[in-house]
Amino acid sequence: MKKQFLYYDTETTDVQSKDLMQLAFLTDNPKIQMNIFIKPKQKISFGAMSIHHITPEMIVDKQYFENTALPSENIDPEYKGDNLVEYLKFLAEKYVWIAHNSAFDNEVMQKQGIEIPRSICTLKVARNALAEGNSDLESYRLQFLRYYLGLYKTENKKHTTVHDALSDVYFLKDLFNHLLENTKLSAEQMILISKQPQVMRTIRFGKYAGKSLEEVVQIDREYLIWVSEKMMDNDDLRWNAKRVLDMGTHSTSSGNLTWI
Repeated sequence: MKKQFLYYDTETTDVQSKDLMQLAFLTDNPKIQMNIFIKPKQKISFGAMSIHHITPEMIVDKQYFENTALPSENIDPEYKGDNLVEYLKFLAEKYVWIAHNSAFDNEVMQKQGIEIPRSICTLKVARNALAEGNSDLESYRLQFLRYYLGLYKTENKKHTTVHDALSDVYFLKDLFNHLLENTKLSAEQMILISKQPQVMRTIRFGKYAGKSLEEVVQIDREYLIWVSEKMMDNDDLRWNAKRVLDMGTHSTSSGNLTWI
């Protein structure tokens, strides 16, 4: 059976409590989508406001998540109930949920009682598939990739409100389809990649800042061993250092890291 995808984004009060304020999603069926605003129980941080521009005044008349009504339009016709939470649980079982940095958004949903059993992180997939030689791209942020890959040239200009959750979902959908069509990674491989640490090719700090891990292993293998064993506050970097040190057990294919 062909996989069905749900592309989604959340906006929250802050990065600590992750209290949900906006949930937006699309599917490949334009009749199945959602964009709802929710009153949070935590105070919105000014840092969060500076990113998503949602202020307390904008959501003062909204309901808490558990009291938010299921919209009457654009609902999956297979769902026969009338409860928002149960509807989202139904969608979580039916679809593969896709987000950019899905660990964050999946945790936001988990805090609301919605477990996402199958998900794809386009951030991790992009990090796996996209590089400049042996080095990382300058950034893997959604908006950076939107321009770097030229996705803006063919997007629907009606959906270009930067960092609004719904607009970001349209950008996300374009990015996912680009990765699916222009890399050798299947959706199943993307699901597996999304369960791994993020791929890192470039050291961003210290005496080897700016050099690729492959360069470092050639000139100072002991340093990379130290990173792999001692950088306890950076699991992604430790994992990648071990990957490069043990490169013989891994393989690459047309620039995509395929050890999954």
